[in-house]
Amino acid sequence: MPKGLKAGGRVKGTPNLLTRSMKECVQSTLEWLQTQPRSNMRTWANENPTVFYQIASKLIPTEIKGEVDVTILHLPSWIQDDKSKP
Repeated sequence: MPKGLKAGGRVKGTPNLLTRSMKECVQSTLEWLQTQPRSNMRTWANENPTVFYQIASKLIPTEIKGEVDVTILHLPSWIQDDKSKP
């Protein structure tokens, strides 16, 4: 097999089974806690706003990739005036 070609295995970015299981466990526990009036996340966040915002800030993406395509239909007059000067 030529070097560099991948044959078989998991698709890149697929989480480990343990990671996926743990996330599912945490999610189901969180959903259960939300049904409990004295122990739901809103109550906790209200009592611990600093810690809540620290956790929430870690969920915000740190990098956003995108492509911008800009077409200028009309140049401002101050740019057009500069082009006419030698």
